[in-house]
Order: sequence, then C-alpha cells, then structure tokens
Amino acid sequence: MHRKLIASLATTGVTACLMAAVPATAASAGPLICELGHYSVKWDFPKHPWKITHVKGYEKQYSGGARKVTRHTEHVATASSGMTFTSSVNANFSVGKVLGSLDAQFSGEYRHDKSHSETRSLTVEDTLAKKGRYFFYVGRRQASGYWTGYYCDGGRSLIKKATGQAKTYSIRVDGAVRCGESVSRKALAYKVKQKYC
Repeated sequence: MHRKLIASLATTGVTACLMAAVPATAASAGPLICELGHYSVKWDFPKHPWKITHVKGYEKQYSGGARKVTRHTEHVATASSGMTFTSSVNANFSVGKVLGSLDAQFSGEYRHDKSHSETRSLTVEDTLAKKGRYFFYVGRRQASGYWTGYYCDGGRSLIKKATGQAKTYSIRVDGAVRCGESVSRKALAYKVKQKYC
C-alpha cells in the first residue's frame, strides 16, 4: 500500500511539473494581428478631389486645323501638404510616415513632406483642333483625411498612441479644355469646364 501511494504521488508530481513547464499564455493566446513593436496608421474619411491651381482663358478664332498653343496660366489656388496632431505629439509618427500612409490610400504619387504647390505663373502647351473658347489649366489632387496612430503590443493588440489630420498633393496635371467638348467626369478638365465655362 505504501509503495502504491509513493508511485501515485510521483506520477502526480511529474504531471504538475509538466503543466508548470507550459507557459500560461500558450492556451489563451490568440492569433497574431500585427507586427510586434510596429507603429501603423489608420485612416478615416480619406479623399482626394481635384484642385485647380492655375488657369488662363484663350479664344481660338481660326478653324484651319490643329495647332499648338502656349499660354502663361495665372495662379488661383495653392495645394499643400503637412500634418497636425489632435492628441499629444508622438515622435513615432513623423510627417513622412503619415503622408506616406495617406499616399498609399490612393496609390498615387503624392508628397511625403511639408510643402506647397507653385504660386508663380506656369506655362502650359496643348494642341487645339477646333474653334472656340478654351481654358488652359494646371491642377493636382489634394488628398486629406483624419488619422489614428497605433502601436502593436505583443503582436495581438493595437494600442492607440496618437491622432491627427493630414493632407498632401499629387504630381502636376495640365492641359487645355474647350467649352462644350465632352470630357470624363473623373478628369481635371471636367472640373475646369464646370467652373470656368
């Protein structure tokens, strides 16, 4: 009887040791949802409408075929890029990181630094085919949104670290549009025609 009790206690002790050797988190740990120690940015209400920055009207009087015309457009608005914190400042969320993330929302070529578009007169050349009233233009997409910065804790939870607003702008787009011509609603030329024709 004494030997059986010893054997039973020994078995119980081994089982207890094995259970103690298994980390307490192993059974309760969930799946990984983020990269350990990584800082990420999430966006609310991101948008990137066209912004007309330069424009100049031109009247094509002749109807003798296509011809290249160059005009000096006038500055009417400025596109800009930058970011602000609506929470306390956090150095892990730099201008480059936040604007790079905003750029990725639209798969475009947007500024990743604090800047603004040209305010001087810009030269635009286009080929005009028909007689009529034209507007030469320069513009960019002005992207903006509200951002939240997170820290990945242990790979299994995201902790909010910062919030703010940001905006940036795309590469230059220019050309000329004739009042009355049909253009895509998605094009900058459509916005120019709507506003100036």
